[in-house]
Amino acid sequence: MPKLAPISVAFLAVFAMASPAAGQVPAPAGGAPARGPAEELFARKCGSCHTIGKGVRVGPDLKDSHKRQSRSWLLGFVKQPSAYLDSDASARNLLAQFNGVRMPDLGLSDAEAAMLVDLLVRCSTEPCDLAGKFTAARLATKEDVARGRDFFLGNLALKNGGAPCVSCHTVRGIGSSVPGGLLGKDLTNAFARIGDEGLDAALANPAYPLMNRIFTQHPLDPAEVFALRSFLYTANLGVDPGGDGALNVGLFGALGTIVAFVVLNAAWARRLKGVRKPLLARKGASS
Repeated sequence: MPKLAPISVAFLAVFAMASPAAGQVPAPAGGAPARGPAEELFARKCGSCHTIGKGVRVGPDLKDSHKRQSRSWLLGFVKQPSAYLDSDASARNLLAQFNGVRMPDLGLSDAEAAMLVDLLVRCSTEPCDLAGKFTAARLATKEDVARGRDFFLGNLALKNGGAPCVSCHTVRGIGSSVPGGLLGKDLTNAFARIGDEGLDAALANPAYPLMNRIFTQHPLDPAEVFALRSFLYTANLGVDPGGDGALNVGLFGALGTIVAFVVLNAAWARRLKGVRKPLLARKGASS
C-alpha cells in the first residue's frame, strides 16, 4: 500500500492557526458534518497517514496542531516538507519520533496548503467528515473480496496498468504458490494498522515514496481500491483469502534456510577435502 502516500506519508507535521476560509461549506442542520473541497483534499492527500482527533497512523494525529506551530511555519512545511525535514529542528524531531518516515512533497499549490491548514483548525474543534467518498470494507461481498485477491496477485490486470501488489508485498494465507515480494511490508494486518479510511487513502493516493512513483502514472480506480480494501479487511480478520492451502511465506523461508545450510555444508566439506589431500600426500612422501 500500494501507500503504507502515495512507501509515508502524507503529513509529518503539526499545523498553523487560521480562521475558516471564505466560501467553506457550513455544517448542515441536524449536526451532520459537511464535506467540501477541503475535506476531499485531506482524504486524498493526507488521510493515509493522518487523522484529526482519531489517533496516530503513519504520522501524528493533527488535532490542535495549530497550537503547536506558527501559521507561516506550517504553511511552508505543507507546501515543501523536504526543505524542513533536512534542516528544521522541529521537523527533525518529528522525523525521529515517527521512525524516519518522511513526508514527500505533494505538489500542493499555495491555495491548497492554506485550505488544509484552515481545515485542521476547524476540525480540531468541530466534527468533520474526512473519510472521502468510500464504502466501508465490512460491506463487501465475497465477490468483492475475490476480485481484490485477484488484483493483489495480478490474476486480474489493473485498469491503468499498475503493477500487482504481490510484486512488492505479501499477505499471510494468501493461497498462492507465489509467496509475494519482500520489498514492501507484509500487508496481512495493514487494515488494523491504519484503518479502513486510512487504507482507502493510501491505495487511492499513496504517500509512500516508492508507491507514489509507481502509481502516479498508473493510479488505481475507485472500484479497484474498494476490492483491494475488501481483500485486506478479510486478511486482517485471519480468514484465508485464497483457501487453497498453498505454500506461504513462512514455509518458503524455512525451505530457503534448509537449502542454504545444505549448500554451505557441501561447500565446506569440499574445502576440507581440498586441504586434506595435499597434507596426506606430503605426509606419505616424508615417511
